[in-house]
Amino acid sequence: MSNKTIAKNTLFLYIRMLFNMGAMLYISREVLRVLGVEDFGIYNIVMSLVVFFSFLNGTMTATTQRFINVEKASNDSKRVNKVFNISFLNHLFIMLVVVVLAETVGLWFLNHKLNIPAPRMNAANIVYQVALLIALVEIIKVPFNAMIVAHERMSFYAWLGLAETGLKLTAIFILSHIENDDKLITYSLLLLGVSLLVFTLYFRFTRKAFHAETRFNFEKDLSKTKEMMHFSGWMLMGQVAYVGSTQGLNMVTNLFFGVTVNAAVGIATQVDTAVYSFVNNFQVAFNPQLVQSYAAKDYDRNKKLILGTSKYSFYLIAILSAPVLYFSHTLLTLWLGDHVPQYTEKLVQATIVCSLISAMAGSFWMTALAIGSQTIKQYNIILAIIDLCTVPLAYYLFTLGYNPVFAFIGKFCTMIIMQAYRLYFINKKIKFNRKEFVSYLLNIGIVFAFLLGLIYLSDTQRTYSLAEFVGEAVFIEVILFTLILFIGLNKAEKSFLFSDLLKRVRK
Repeated sequence: MSNKTIAKNTLFLYIRMLFNMGAMLYISREVLRVLGVEDFGIYNIVMSLVVFFSFLNGTMTATTQRFINVEKASNDSKRVNKVFNISFLNHLFIMLVVVVLAETVGLWFLNHKLNIPAPRMNAANIVYQVALLIALVEIIKVPFNAMIVAHERMSFYAWLGLAETGLKLTAIFILSHIENDDKLITYSLLLLGVSLLVFTLYFRFTRKAFHAETRFNFEKDLSKTKEMMHFSGWMLMGQVAYVGSTQGLNMVTNLFFGVTVNAAVGIATQVDTAVYSFVNNFQVAFNPQLVQSYAAKDYDRNKKLILGTSKYSFYLIAILSAPVLYFSHTLLTLWLGDHVPQYTEKLVQATIVCSLISAMAGSFWMTALAIGSQTIKQYNIILAIIDLCTVPLAYYLFTLGYNPVFAFIGKFCTMIIMQAYRLYFINKKIKFNRKEFVSYLLNIGIVFAFLLGLIYLSDTQRTYSLAEFVGEAVFIEVILFTLILFIGLNKAEKSFLFSDLLKRVRK
């Protein structure tokens, strides 16, 4: 029954994702065209600053998801309701902290440190305040979103995602027909409207579908509150490091190169997000099963889910990213025309390679959450130390005169080290079968080497014709599929796949 649920949920999420990916790429192109490179860069750096001060939210998101999934495995609605209410109050507190930090340190950094053209400083401040409101809405939405995912109601999750994308497309349509107003400010206000409407839909659905579990009942439970805060406390360290390495990297880039390069980073991030959305939806469908199988002490199933989710997530993003890695210049030219900022091609390649590592990491990270506080403590301390090296490394490289691409190469190196530690740490706790674990590493390693080879052979200055692009892209994908089928799968996986295909052919 669980496998059928996973398959159904994955289907819903992929319907959502296919539409969202196309829409997202279109939206990015239109926003860049309408706003221009400078305002597009301003928007990205301002959003990065707001996200930086929302680091507490990421911590509580993971904590909320984990505890709701664990309590859901007990089939006790009262226990789930207790976790929901504690999470709701925690997120109200996070909103307060974010407001205080954003209106003090954040404002000072925006006006005195960031490299923003003086004529656009007033607009940047207005957008900053609107972006803060959007961030607050996203924070309070977390407990409701966690409830939907924990109950595996992916059909609603998928349809609401489609509706949100449709609203963003409407916002772009409105923006493109405005002549006199400041388009940067208008765009931020339109996104605020979308965010408020989506939250309203989340709220109404969860209150109706899970009334008993989402009923507001703020009874004191110091023991559970303490347990969740202790867990999130160690999660906080990892979240600070993550936000610091991503948004901090964007800010350091701004200090040395200005908003134009921030625009290039923003475009690269959009491409990466579009590709990674395939994997993210895949992992979202598996995450509840990962946590619940561990909570139910079904360890054999848990181990298979960990390695399987990690490997198939990696293969999925590999298949999608291979043409992007090799034809980055051609695809960006087709997408953006003459509006491609400097360094964008190489930045796209670097960010996607980093996402390949992230795709492998998802199931190991979720397993660490499932195991509990003692695991999270050591796990996050080590990973945070490694991750925080990204920003000072980038700063050092920039002072030596290296271009922005090298910062992301440095990030890739730190991510490799982080993944090596994840593999070591979770294997130590879970005790995988040695043969299966070594097979997993070899399978992924061969495919990864092929993708790095594509980057080495790619020409980021050449624009391919349509015939050349289609022919060579098909050739690359055939080679990649062959590698995955005959080298990237173990004997059991190949036996299952080919026997299933043989049965279908015979029918």
